[in-house]
Amino acid sequence: MKKGLGLLVVALLTVWLAGCGGGPGTKVTVHAQNDRGAQAFPLAVAYRVADGEWAWLPPDQEAVYSFYIPQGKKRYGVAVRCPTWGMMMGPEPVRVYELTTDDTTDPVVLCRTGAPRPPRVRVTVHGDVSAVTGAQTFSAVSEIDRDHSSSNQEDVEPVMIKEPSRDLLLLAYSTNAFPYGPADLLAARVFRGIEPEEGLELSLSLTDADAVGAAQVEPVTLPAGWPAGDYQVALQTQGGRFDNYYELLGRGTTGGGTYRTVSGLTADDFYVLGAHAQVSDPGGTRRSLAYSHWVPAASAGDLEADLPAAFAESYAPDLGGERASFGLSYPEAGSAVAFSFSVTSNDHVTTKAWVSPAWLAGAASYTMPDLTGVPGFSNAVTR
Repeated sequence: MKKGLGLLVVALLTVWLAGCGGGPGTKVTVHAQNDRGAQAFPLAVAYRVADGEWAWLPPDQEAVYSFYIPQGKKRYGVAVRCPTWGMMMGPEPVRVYELTTDDTTDPVVLCRTGAPRPPRVRVTVHGDVSAVTGAQTFSAVSEIDRDHSSSNQEDVEPVMIKEPSRDLLLLAYSTNAFPYGPADLLAARVFRGIEPEEGLELSLSLTDADAVGAAQVEPVTLPAGWPAGDYQVALQTQGGRFDNYYELLGRGTTGGGTYRTVSGLTADDFYVLGAHAQVSDPGGTRRSLAYSHWVPAASAGDLEADLPAAFAESYAPDLGGERASFGLSYPEAGSAVAFSFSVTSNDHVTTKAWVSPAWLAGAASYTMPDLTGVPGFSNAVTR
């Protein structure tokens, strides 16, 4: 078996809204969505209160499930099993969320499959970056698609955009040797509120006034003994998240580097710095630390990240029982943290657990849940 434990350090966490319903205690309402926010339809959902037994949970309505937390209790768990995402992708993992009513009473569980895709159409972009000094090629990017030209006067292939309206990012590069990246980026501009319709053609251009700037990504602080990791910088606007492969604004190692800044951004736009490091231990255990920091674009400058020491140097999971148990050490007070744990079987079935610090309440370890007796979860792995 492969085992993994990760600590997610974030500056902006998903908004968790707390509230109470009527009935015998506090009502928890579970919403199933895919990673683009569309309604999803799991194969099975289960829940438990505190450290109690897991039980099958039927839906109240499509993709909405609810249960009650008895008075005097706050801790609960939700598990979801989703349809398989095609033969090439392998089985979807069983996802477990261990939370408290102080975290949220309206958790959103993720199913990457089992949800209709948002409407999307293709539009043709006629790009011109001839007024950008040194530009050799350009790229048009939406949140879900990207394409490029081989000359600064040619049209790109049609670009996919989600309805009803999204943003497009047009970029000019100093080379036409693909792949190109942030070091080759000369100019960029966000074209906002595109209302896509089949057959739409857009004429977009860049000039030297759209030239990108440069700022530093400071060396990332890593725990002692950890190997270097990597960072990347993306752009988040109201109409899209631009982090598609070669169109990233910056990428490099945790030793530090640069990223490109875009002119014309507003108070609703953000640069997103992501940093990641991983170490592998004998026996197949992997430990990882990840950091995500949203910086308002209007006030962005040099970016920095610190990954706290969340593991003892002699760390090893306890695999002696029927369920894997992960020992914990906690970073310094004041860090925003969430813990994730996973176990993967030899046939590539994975159970992943996301656990809030409030649920752990300073516990010395976390043990993977046993869901195998719950209808629909017979393939859940525990070690």
